[in-house]
Amino acid sequence: MASTAQNNSDAEQTESQTQAESESPIPILILSRSIIRPYHVLDAPSIAREANNPLIAQWMRNLFPHPYTLSDAESWISIATTTLPLRNFAITRPDGTYVGAIGLKPLADIESRTMEIGYWVGEAHWGAGIMTEAVVAFSRWSFETIPELLRLEAGIFGGNEGSMAVLRKAGYTFEGRRRNAVFKNGKVLDFHMFALLREECLGSQG
Repeated sequence: MASTAQNNSDAEQTESQTQAESESPIPILILSRSIIRPYHVLDAPSIAREANNPLIAQWMRNLFPHPYTLSDAESWISIATTTLPLRNFAITRPDGTYVGAIGLKPLADIESRTMEIGYWVGEAHWGAGIMTEAVVAFSRWSFETIPELLRLEAGIFGGNEGSMAVLRKAGYTFEGRRRNAVFKNGKVLDFHMFALLREECLGSQG
């Protein structure tokens, strides 16, 4: 009887795990070009496929792995889904196709009411307006759901004109250039700083 009970328990646990893995996370934003939602364990292969691209890695901090493996994707999903409150999210097409990521990094000390916004989108989805729409909506969502947040900022490597264009279109202000602040792939680059303030995003609602 003990063996049968254990077998039943194992079967129930497996069924419960399978059901949990098949359930889609509830989106935080549903947009015309994309959906922004929490990560799911089943995202790992798609993340690894889209992120394993030197044209993406060249504009990311060194914490972003390259090559980007399935194990890297699984580790990132674990971090992103267990660090509360959730600050990092997947971006998909309306049909569920994974295309990229967006998230926030809280700053500390005297900058505790500032967060850094970061994002990337797979090469196959460049030029479709996905990231501009996502940054606009996610920035607003951030200010609306984090009452203490006063400022969002982003640092863009010199030469990454596409990302700078996204921020300008999303209403971010170019605040200056930190000269020779970045050393990436053997190259010294400037760091272009952009920011969006609560009142600039929300207006009188802020």
